[in-house]
Amino acid sequence: MHTYIMENIGKQSDDLLIKQVLDDSQYAFNQLFDKYYDYAFDVALLYCSFHDAEEVISDVFARLWNNRKQLAGVSNFKSYLFISLKNQCLNYLRKKKLDTISIENTFDYLGQKDVDPQHQLEISELTLEVEGVIEQLPPKCKEAFKLVREEGLKYKEAAKCLSITENTLDVHLKKATKRIMEAIKSYGLKLLIIFMGL
Repeated sequence: MHTYIMENIGKQSDDLLIKQVLDDSQYAFNQLFDKYYDYAFDVALLYCSFHDAEEVISDVFARLWNNRKQLAGVSNFKSYLFISLKNQCLNYLRKKKLDTISIENTFDYLGQKDVDPQHQLEISELTLEVEGVIEQLPPKCKEAFKLVREEGLKYKEAAKCLSITENTLDVHLKKATKRIMEAIKSYGLKLLIIFMGL
């Protein structure tokens, strides 16, 4: 019941923000961006590097703002955003001449919202696995990962905190992501997407 109430509150909040965006409120649009940035990043990061994921998200939100009048018929912004991210990710991968069939099938799978007990158990195991890998990362690498992924800092902010360049930060993040993905790849992409909270 609590989850249902929270989802309704979130939806009402989105509806209000969208109404303001339709009235050309940049402030309301920025609120939507801040609210859904982490969610969008989790979606894009499954298929792109940290740097590329930020580019995909920027493109999606820029397009949403430029075509904001189309939001008038949107009843669920999160679902609408997901579809926009899906299309942008696939376009990005096609430009790199990568096979997108398995990815498209995985995106389709996300329409199934119920997570069965077996998946719940696997997600618990996966969570422990990820936490273990993060703790074993080299100090600088771990700090970079936590600043960006757990605290939500932008590249520029995280690099400044660590007194390193953004390129060096990107190297640390790629190393962290590679180690995590190598450790948990046996769980399968569908489970990883569920784990990311989509």
